[in-house]
Amino acid sequence: MLERLLIAGSGGQGVLLIARLVASVAVKSVQHVTFFPSYGAEVRGGASSCHVILSSHEIASPLADHFDTMIIMSKESADKFLPHKGKDCLAVINSSLCCVPVGKSIVAIKATGMANELGDTCVANFIMLGAYLARKPVVLPADIEHGARSALAGRNRLLVDLNIRAFRMGLTR
Repeated sequence: MLERLLIAGSGGQGVLLIARLVASVAVKSVQHVTFFPSYGAEVRGGASSCHVILSSHEIASPLADHFDTMIIMSKESADKFLPHKGKDCLAVINSSLCCVPVGKSIVAIKATGMANELGDTCVANFIMLGAYLARKPVVLPADIEHGARSALAGRNRLLVDLNIRAFRMGLTR
């Protein structure tokens, strides 16, 4: 098993949260896992990305030179990373913020619009995570839900529940 995942967006979109969640959940079922975040000095609005590698073999570097999957949350990230997308790479794109042609390996999810319908655009990241795992079930959805509840423990319970609802919505897309 080898899954090289890039999650990219703008600061404040929860890119690092869902990347950390995938990595922490995968540690329980995947032999080797790396998590490598990259973000600017800005708290919100700056570039934010994360490499997560899941492998049944040792991982030589936490940075991937190409990816099996990209989750792209913002136009800036699409502009930066999609030109380097290989032909076998699945790209899950937040089409509410990015206008890219869809195709066999590019899936458009109106995540920000769907999150807005749920009442909070901040849960678009969980919609995107669900859409990704619906296509590549590298970890179990139940494990993600449990991990999300643990990662968000101490926060407003309604917000935690909203993130779980958003994740489940993404699984159906």
